[in-house]
Amino acid sequence: MEPADKTVPSGSRRTQAERRGEAEQRLLMAARQIVARKGWVGMTLSEVGEEAGYSRGLATHHFGSKAGLLRALAAYVNANFMSLVQVESPKWRPGLDALKGFVSVYLGRNDTDWINSRALLSLMAEAVTQDSETAQILAQYNRSVQQHLADCISAGIANGEIRADVQPLPSAVLILGTLRGSMLQFLLDPAGIDLAVLQRQLQDFIETALAA
Repeated sequence: MEPADKTVPSGSRRTQAERRGEAEQRLLMAARQIVARKGWVGMTLSEVGEEAGYSRGLATHHFGSKAGLLRALAAYVNANFMSLVQVESPKWRPGLDALKGFVSVYLGRNDTDWINSRALLSLMAEAVTQDSETAQILAQYNRSVQQHLADCISAGIANGEIRADVQPLPSAVLILGTLRGSMLQFLLDPAGIDLAVLQRQLQDFIETALAA
């Protein structure tokens, strides 16, 4: 467990909720790092606690089980990415501009290690194996991102810049699949793929395919 603060005046001591929140944040960061490094199946809760600098049992104390940790980790990975989208979203008009903006954040991030992307793709890959215990958790996470893109498409239909015959959810699935597939290929061969060119090309494809 985390040691008590010894140098902070009593009036400034962190609350139990603050200490718990910090511990969970560090545990999730550690879990993301491990998954990005070697995948989910080989990871143990004890390993997560040690990686975060805590006792071996703290991850179990906070998340209960590996499935509980995965559920929290999927939300954490999504929140990290969507926070980047939210920072940029005030610059985008609803509809096509927001879709193209999402692509620019996904493929245009200044990320040398791509820890978030590596962790998510590893989780997804292991979730589609037969008898996976994590498929339902990852599917729920996936639907939330699909719905975000579908809402952007619906907004574009409503304002007249996207064709009325476009189906928002299937189109969102296609866009998200293209993004993740592109990122997978880039991580396999970063020297062979120019993400900036890929980003511009995909944005052009989206506009050509959807524009009224």
